[in-house]
Amino acid sequence: MALDFLVEKLGFVVHTHPVSKNLSGVMIGDNYGNFYEIFTTARQSVNDNNDPSLVINTTDCLNDFHHIGPDGLSILNKPHYIPEGLAFEILDPWGNKYTFLERRDYTD
Repeated sequence: MALDFLVEKLGFVVHTHPVSKNLSGVMIGDNYGNFYEIFTTARQSVNDNNDPSLVINTTDCLNDFHHIGPDGLSILNKPHYIPEGLAFEILDPWGNKYTFLERRDYTD
């Protein structure tokens, strides 16, 4: 179900090659050329604040925020600055958290 959400709501593309010979998973790609390994794992608790989120790297966080449709997801926050760059977070209907991150280098 979560994989369907990534494809249908967020526009990812599933690649047919297996991620690993030892693990069952799938490789997905986004419109920016980023690839992610998605594995099937059981969650201990939907409401655990320490649950990791899938970080979706983007080159335009604001554009992605404004083009995310409200169907089937909850927007947790508006784009805001974090040490790694500009980010916002969403939840899918199953409680999985996704962080959209436009990486920025603040060392200049």
